[in-house]
Amino acid sequence: MKKIIALLSASLLIYSNAGAEWDNNCSCDNENELYAEVWGGANFIQSSTSGGVRTEYKTGYVVSGSFGYSWCYGLRLEAEYAYRRNSLKNIHFFGRTFPIQGHFQSSSYMANLLWDLPLSCWGCNCWQIQPFIGGGVGYDVQQIHANNSGLGYRESKKGFAWQVSAGLGYSIFCNTNISLEYQFHKGSINHIFNHAVEVGFTYHW
Repeated sequence: MKKIIALLSASLLIYSNAGAEWDNNCSCDNENELYAEVWGGANFIQSSTSGGVRTEYKTGYVVSGSFGYSWCYGLRLEAEYAYRRNSLKNIHFFGRTFPIQGHFQSSSYMANLLWDLPLSCWGCNCWQIQPFIGGGVGYDVQQIHANNSGLGYRESKKGFAWQVSAGLGYSIFCNTNISLEYQFHKGSINHIFNHAVEVGFTYHW
């Protein structure tokens, strides 16, 4: 019995020392640090009626990358580039629905401010889920290309864009996070609204 107690005590001591060493070498306090992110996911377009015509889009994709800096209190400022593309599905006008070929695409240049929400334990550990919210403003280049039976239509618009987002981050290594995010993005074409669900990886320096 004494040998078992001694063995358990030694194991606990070794585990405690290893945990302390991990905490010293693996700090997830990412304040005042540079970071880079890559994102990819599905983009869904909500289209309203414009001039009596409404278009439907297939599920598309979005890919993006950002470079940012994290401050105290969970605040982060970043520059982001994103590319979105969705194929056209149908067009509705005169009370009828017609299949149509073509696509929507956009390039976005955004400045985002995000906030990692404080949890009950503010001093984060290396395996804590971190919720965050954010928003951004910037510039969009949006294009719609459509054709049907030899008839073509093109629309291109550049201008102000804005977005809001919310998600959850999870530390998989000391300086690497994986995140799941929902993002709503609105560009300069009035009847196009983008909803995206993305998975991202973040690396902190």
